[in-house]
Amino acid sequence: MQISEDITMLSALQKDNRIEAYQYFFMKYYKPLCFKACQMLGDQERAKEVVQQLFIEVWKKKTYRQIAHSPGGFFYQLLYERCQGIQQAAAPSTCPPCRTGPALVPQALSSQLAVLLDS
Repeated sequence: MQISEDITMLSALQKDNRIEAYQYFFMKYYKPLCFKACQMLGDQERAKEVVQQLFIEVWKKKTYRQIAHSPGGFFYQLLYERCQGIQQAAAPSTCPPCRTGPALVPQALSSQLAVLLDS
């Protein structure tokens, strides 16, 4: 069962700082996190950079010690917040007269997402 394996690896990571346990989480969540980041950012290469940097920072700062229940949820939440920050920094400022901001136009999924799913 995957959940018990996650709990075992999380315990090993938090108790002994075992790199093997961290590699387990990297291998398990890297592709799904890249997919989510690509959806949010619209750029496959940028998505990979963001996810890699997220894993590096969590390891260096030992942020994984804050994981209470779900490692997947922890990484997805960090990624979501990071992508939100990137989107907000890149977004044009709001329209001064009406303060509504730019119009949101729905877009089809890019071919980059299909490529990411195949890799």
